[in-house]
Amino acid sequence: MIDPLHLKMQWALSYPFTRPEGDFLFVDGRTLDIRSRRGPISGWQVVDGGHIRSLAEVVGAERAARLDEGAYHPVVAVGSNAAPVQLQRKFARYIDDVVIPVVAVSLPGHVIAWANRIAAYGSVPATLADEPGASVSAWATLLSPRDYALMNATEDLGVVYEAVPVAVEGAPEAVHGPFEAYRCLTGHFDVRVSAFSAVNSRLPAGNQWTAQELAIARLGLETPVDRFVAETVSDATLAAQRDRKLSGK
Repeated sequence: MIDPLHLKMQWALSYPFTRPEGDFLFVDGRTLDIRSRRGPISGWQVVDGGHIRSLAEVVGAERAARLDEGAYHPVVAVGSNAAPVQLQRKFARYIDDVVIPVVAVSLPGHVIAWANRIAAYGSVPATLADEPGASVSAWATLLSPRDYALMNATEDLGVVYEAVPVAVEGAPEAVHGPFEAYRCLTGHFDVRVSAFSAVNSRLPAGNQWTAQELAIARLGLETPVDRFVAETVSDATLAAQRDRKLSGK
């Protein structure tokens, strides 16, 4: 059995977590592939139990109709918010009644970079970053008004992040904006998040291990990454101190 400390370390170092390669539907705690996003959202083709069904058949006519009516907020997940494990965690309270289509998009003029922060669970988080001429691939979550409010509450808006409007390319025809994404208020390291592919970017890419190394260097420490993460996830006061020093708060 893996002890609690190593589980916390694994969680911290796994950010931004694994997700399907393509579009998917997060519905009532299940993650299902979307095979076609042609036409209205209710008619999108979803793989459920080895069978192709319409989205309306999977989620029910009433919930599908709300999506067709545009009763959602498209929020581009520039970190972990498109990962099923994070959706499970953030919407655990309503896990039996949650419908979130997650669709691939690209953001021209932007990349996704490592923020100069440390999250409460030990990860260095990601942020939207401007870069003229570049473009980054990401996923947009279509959040109901309730889920949008819940998601915003997890992002410490006005303290750590701000929600900013973004222009996207490649969204399904049925999905209408305005789109937005979360941007860290205190800045970012000049390293892209390697989990999100980008074109025409001048910035190098790195994973969570790289981001932890950047944090260690910025803090003026010589601690190995595994020890640094172990300390962070074991001591909430130390984690908060490191976060404040990194962000200049």
